[in-house]
Amino acid sequence: MDMLSFNLREVPFSRYGSYIAFSWTDGLLMRTIRGGLDSTSTLLTLALVNDDHYPVLFDVKATPSHLHLHCEDGFVELVISDSNRVLVRGRGVRLKLSRETGTRQFDNALSPDGTRWEINAYDSLSKIGLRAVTGKLEVDAVWNRVRSDSIVATFTPNQERYFEGEIQVFDSVWLPEDDVRPFDEEILKVQQHYETWVQSTLAVHERWNTARELAAYIMWSCVVEPRGYHQRPAMLMSKNWMNKIWSWDNCFNALALTTQNPALAWDQFVTFFDHQDAQGAIPDHLTDSTRSFRFYKPPIHGWALLKLMQYRDVVDSEKLSQIYKPLCRWTDWWLTYRDDDHDGIPQYNHGNESGWDNGTVFGEGVPVESPDLSAYLVIQMDTLSEIATYLGKQDEAEKWSQRADALCTLLIEHFWNGSQFVARHANSHQIISGDSTLVFMPLILGKRLPEDMRQKLIENLKRFITANGIATEQPDSPYYEADGYWRGPIWAPSTYLLVDGLLVCGEYDLAIEISRRFCEMAARSGMAENYDALSGDGLRDRAYTWTSSVFLLLGNLVLHANQPEPSS
Repeated sequence: MDMLSFNLREVPFSRYGSYIAFSWTDGLLMRTIRGGLDSTSTLLTLALVNDDHYPVLFDVKATPSHLHLHCEDGFVELVISDSNRVLVRGRGVRLKLSRETGTRQFDNALSPDGTRWEINAYDSLSKIGLRAVTGKLEVDAVWNRVRSDSIVATFTPNQERYFEGEIQVFDSVWLPEDDVRPFDEEILKVQQHYETWVQSTLAVHERWNTARELAAYIMWSCVVEPRGYHQRPAMLMSKNWMNKIWSWDNCFNALALTTQNPALAWDQFVTFFDHQDAQGAIPDHLTDSTRSFRFYKPPIHGWALLKLMQYRDVVDSEKLSQIYKPLCRWTDWWLTYRDDDHDGIPQYNHGNESGWDNGTVFGEGVPVESPDLSAYLVIQMDTLSEIATYLGKQDEAEKWSQRADALCTLLIEHFWNGSQFVARHANSHQIISGDSTLVFMPLILGKRLPEDMRQKLIENLKRFITANGIATEQPDSPYYEADGYWRGPIWAPSTYLLVDGLLVCGEYDLAIEISRRFCEMAARSGMAENYDALSGDGLRDRAYTWTSSVFLLLGNLVLHANQPEPSS
C-alpha cells in the first residue's frame, strides 16, 4: 500500500506498544507518554546543525514507519524499532539533541564507559541512553552543584559524512544490544506491523479510505504495552496531551476492535474493572503511574458489553462469568452512593461524571439528576439480566429485569415533560435550563419507550442536526459556543450513542444520514477531539482514538447501508 504521511504538528509520530512520541511544537520534540505528563513530557529537542553547529532549516515527512528530516546538506531518519528504542541515521548533517533543564531539579548526564552516555531526565520519570554506532557522539553537560544546567548531545558523521546511533529510554539499567539491527530492516518490520493492522481495520466507503488509514494509524500508534497500572495493553486517547485512558472512552475503542483484534477489544473494555474499589466504583482515568477516583464516568459499560457479546471471539462464557459480579457492583454503586434524596433516581455530582464536562445540564450547579444516567443503568440492568440467564442464575436474572423495569418507569415519570426529557436539580427537582443533546440519550432505550414518546424525541432531536452531524448544544441556544467543548461542538461518542438510539428506534435512514455527515466531516478535518458543529473544523486535540474508532464504526455502517441486498 502507499504509505500514509501526516502532519506532525497535529498527529504525533509513535508506534504500537511505545511510550515514546515525537511531535512538532516550536520544534521537533521527543516526548514520553508515561504518567500522563504534560509540561515535563519533553525528553529531548531535536535539530539539524551544520559542521559549525549552526541550525539549518529542514522539512519533516512523518509516516507510520519512520521520520525523515531533510535539508539542503543532507538528511536524518528515525525509527522507533521497539517500545523503548529509537534508531537514528543521517548523512551530510549533524543531529543535535538538547535537554534544557531550566528549573528541573536533578537532571544530569554521564558516560559510564567513555562511549555511551546516560541522561537522568528526572522530572520526566525517565533515563535516556545515547550511543553512536557509526560516527561520533559529542556531549556537553555543564555541572552546577546538583544538576546539569543544560545537556546537549550531537551525533556527528564520520569521514564518509554518515552516522548511525541509538536512543534508549529506560528505568534502571541500560543494557545496549551488542549488534544494532540494520536500519532498513527495522523500518520494514515496523511498516509490516502497521500494514497488518490496517488490513484488518473496519472497512469504509472507498472515498474515505485515506481517512480510514489515518484513523487506523492513530489507533495503532496509541496502544501502549502493559506497565504499572496498565495491566493490559491500553489504547490511549491520544499521544498528544490527552494521553490517558478514561472509563467510557475505552468502550468505543473496544467496539471498533471487535472483528479486528478480539483480545485487544476485551482488554480495552475490562481494564478499568481491574481497579474496581471495595465499594464497586471504577476509576475515572488511568495512566501507567496514576489512578484517579476523583470523578467517575457514565455507566455505559452494560450498553457496550451487550454489543461485544455479539462476538464470541471477544466475549465467551468464561469472560461473562468474570465480568458479571464486577458489573453488578458498578451498577449498584450508582444507586447506593449517587442518590442523596433516596428517590431511586441516580445523580451526577459533577459534569465530568457524565462525560459532558461543561455541558449546560451542569451550568446551574450540582448535583444533577440527568435522564441519560438512568437510561444507561436500565440498559446495564437488562444486560446483567441477560448474562445471569446465560449463566443459569434465573433468580438473579429476574431481579435485574424487574429493577430495569422499575427504573425505566421512574425515568419517564421523573424526566418526561410531555415533549422531551429534561434534567433536574437533584435536591429541588427544578428543571435546568439550556438546550443540550445530553437529555436525548434515553433514545438508546428503543422500544422500552412508548412509540409517541420516541417520535417526539426524534422530531425534537432534528433541531440539533447540522450539515456535519449532531451539535451538543442547540446552535440557537444562548449558551451555544462554537469551541465550547460540550456546549455546541460535535463529539464522536455522543454521535455514536444517538445513532445507536435512532437505529433501535427504527429510524434507520436518519441514523445513516447522520453517520454519513460525521464521516464526511472527519475525513475532511481529521480525527479531532471534537468539531465546530457549523463549520466542521477540527478542534482541540487533533489525533483522538475514540474519534477514530467512531469514524470506523459509522463508516462501516454507511458502507453496509449502501451495499445492495444479496439476491435470493
